[in-house]
Amino acid sequence: MTKKNDITLPTPEDERLLNDVLEDSVDYVEVRGKKYGISWLKRGTIRKFTSTMQKSGNDDKISCQCAAAIILNGYWKIKFFYPFLWRWFFYIKQYGDHELMKVIAVGKKKIPVEDYLTATIYLTAMKDTMMTMTKEEAEHILHEPATDKRGK
Repeated sequence: MTKKNDITLPTPEDERLLNDVLEDSVDYVEVRGKKYGISWLKRGTIRKFTSTMQKSGNDDKISCQCAAAIILNGYWKIKFFYPFLWRWFFYIKQYGDHELMKVIAVGKKKIPVEDYLTATIYLTAMKDTMMTMTKEEAEHILHEPATDKRGK
């Protein structure tokens, strides 16, 4: 018995989500009465908090540093304002992890993961350093029963 894949129309919620991505919608987070707008995260922002997470140092500062990168969200903003903003959060405002968790949680939702993963898969398959199969290996894979591939 084969399962029939029916094409269904997107739900209104799916359409709303796609529209938010295309329009780079902003979600607002309030931390101690101050509202911060967080839009879909850009590549440089993701790169910044990834490098922040990998550096060794004071773990107390990491949430302030990552929250500052998420709020700034842009190469030039991070380049010029990041050193001041995370220190403002850490030393002056003394935000705790529980307060910045709202910013980090919204930022997590604003990462366009699916496109990144699809692009990574395609680019990995295109590398010329990948081991290619011999004709016999390719034929062997093609002749495997279809049920083995689905796990049934």
